Amino acid sequence: MSKLKRILVVEDDEVARELLRMTLERQGYAVTAAEDGLRGYDEALTTSPDLIITDVNMPAADGVHLIRRVRDTPELSRTPVLVTTGYGTGNATLSLAQGADAYEPKPIDPKSLLSTVRRLLKDKSVGK
Repeated sequence: MSKLKRILVVEDDEVARELLRMTLERQGYAVTAAEDGLRGYDEALTTSPDLIITDVNMPAADGVHLIRRVRDTPELSRTPVLVTTGYGTGNATLSLAQGADAYEPKPIDPKSLLSTVRRLLKDKSVGK
């Protein structure tokens, strides 16, 4: 029996965070969550997720800050990062330039999200 893939969701909006959690858990993923980039980084160090999904705009530490820290941490540096944002392609482009592996626009389309998640979890070459 294969082990469940672990996904960390970092999202400051509680409703969006729970919707992501439910969508992913229904597909059989083990999900942990954090409400900002600082807590998300600590959670990533603790849980060693197979994938991190992060919003860009958050208080305390945003998604770009989280991506930079993940990429600078040897034990996390190869973890794929999926960015979500409702603020257009500018934020997505910046996030991708900082080391994110993929981007999903908000509002999230569950089918597109799950397709991207599956691709990132299968492609072991993602992550810098």
